[in-house]
Amino acid sequence: MKLLLDIHHDELAPVIRQAASGDLVMSQGAPADSLMLLTKGKVAIQIRLTEPEPHTLAVIEAEELLGEMGLFGSGQHSADVRVVEGPAELVEVSVDNFLKTLLFDIDLAMEMLALVSQRCMRSNEVIGLLLDGIAASERGDTDQLNRLESEFKPLNYCLSKAMDRLLVIGQGRSGPTPDSTG
Repeated sequence: MKLLLDIHHDELAPVIRQAASGDLVMSQGAPADSLMLLTKGKVAIQIRLTEPEPHTLAVIEAEELLGEMGLFGSGQHSADVRVVEGPAELVEVSVDNFLKTLLFDIDLAMEMLALVSQRCMRSNEVIGLLLDGIAASERGDTDQLNRLESEFKPLNYCLSKAMDRLLVIGQGRSGPTPDSTG
């Protein structure tokens, strides 16, 4: 992606941004008026739903694109992006400039489709593993939960934490659930 952005430097008019640890570089619910390429540092993708503290969905390292979901989706950022290891350097491009460039460069369009597709497939895998974990927790199958926990750790920080919680729940069970007539 960085190479394609370099090729279209003039059309994209990128702006280099610096951010310190703790800085919020994208805010959930804010208009998605730009994309960013993280070129240095680490950021956490965090989502706020009903819990008071945000859930960290992923920790992203340099050379990753940020903000593409808002570009192709609702027009709003779906998560916060916070610098967790800085200083971070980000290349920011306006959505308008990016879309104009995307229309005329099939390689850039294909790269974006591949990125979005890859992230969707990874999300499907993570959701499937989480559903397996819930089922194993309901059964009290700690062996399955331990296997799933080891699969989650390298995939996703937040869901690894969810699997830890399911393991605690599963270990708290003492065998099959008694039926309601007994």
